[in-house]
Amino acid sequence: MRILHTSDWHIGRSLHGADLSDAVDAFIDWLEEQIREQAVDVLLISGDIFDRAVPPVRAVRRLSQALSRLCEVTTVVAMPGNHDSALRLGFAADLMRPELRIVSAISAIGSPIVCEGRDRQRCLVYPIPYLEPDLVRRELGERLADLLPRPADSDTDTDTEFLVARSHQAVMDAALSLIRADLNQRRHEGEDAPAIVMTHAFITGATPSDSERDIRVGGVENVGAATFDGFDYVAAGHLHRPQDIAGSTTPIRYAGSPVAYSFSEAAAPKTVTLLEFGPDGLHSLEHLPVPCWRPLSVIRDSLDAILSEAYAPLRSHFTSITVTDDARPAQLTTRIREVFPYALVVLHEGSYSPRAAVAPRAGETRSAHDVTVDFFEEMSGAPLSGAERALIDRLWADLRTGERGDIADASPASATPQEVMA
Repeated sequence: MRILHTSDWHIGRSLHGADLSDAVDAFIDWLEEQIREQAVDVLLISGDIFDRAVPPVRAVRRLSQALSRLCEVTTVVAMPGNHDSALRLGFAADLMRPELRIVSAISAIGSPIVCEGRDRQRCLVYPIPYLEPDLVRRELGERLADLLPRPADSDTDTDTEFLVARSHQAVMDAALSLIRADLNQRRHEGEDAPAIVMTHAFITGATPSDSERDIRVGGVENVGAATFDGFDYVAAGHLHRPQDIAGSTTPIRYAGSPVAYSFSEAAAPKTVTLLEFGPDGLHSLEHLPVPCWRPLSVIRDSLDAILSEAYAPLRSHFTSITVTDDARPAQLTTRIREVFPYALVVLHEGSYSPRAAVAPRAGETRSAHDVTVDFFEEMSGAPLSGAERALIDRLWADLRTGERGDIADASPASATPQEVMA
């Protein structure tokens, strides 16, 4: 049985204002092709299918079209992440075609989706939709309480009795207790199919990027890797870098996002994970590289170097460019984007840092001329040249005397005051 693990599609997201719809469309085209070529029986989407809880209409239409295509060639199992609205994503889930299973209700945790492959091999898929502790701790507590034997004379009317602790670890422990209870019963009855857990969480030992939303509660967002011991595979979502997580007897894998959503992911290849299961568990695990629609590059250099042919191969990339000249070059962003049309971030970071202003001593006075000189030296990071000082002297002399001479003549190059000071 062959299963393809993906996550974090974030349909509707942009990158510093750049529309990524074409990148998502290209990924869907490639994904459908891989499902056909690899004879994939089940496609897993471990959360964050949309980028917003209330996605734009075009994002909803894009997902609808994608799922229609994918369900023609495989079974799709999906669940919401922290960016999705569980209620909206799971609307009418019970009415959907058998090839599409969207699990969004907390009440569904512990009830597996039984999948069957072309070779008649079965597997049990246990989705755990994203668990926001404050929203799910009561319902999970009540479901756990139902698993416990109660004395006939016990008092169960207190509110706190059914509350799981307010943390990501506690609600995940509760969800996995429900899953283990179901799996243990099935094992007792002779069911030997491999068990896969789908989760959307930050697992200890993982490496985040700049494009994930903070999900911490009470200062803690982590879930321990050992929490997932005892299963055949954990299909994790939430983090955008593809990576394996150590610390558990169960293989834990973040599939990562299929598209880079921040420049911190520029050097990270994008993959999806192809799993092959047999009656005795996981046989093989392969990472399929996702083609990059438009690469991301980060450049840090002087303006002359950036505009030279040395960086010509990166001109078609989405780029984040930092110019390191001591003084900020004139018309910096315009000049960069004339050569790099997909420069999404343009920054200037010279080697000079303006020193903190020193308050004058009591009774000390400074002339406006001296304040002007200090200001331009602070902003430029270098002492003024003779021509620049001469221009400031001339400006203040004219202001004091009321003369209206040709100020531009004070510059050897007949430049405007703004050009001289730049």
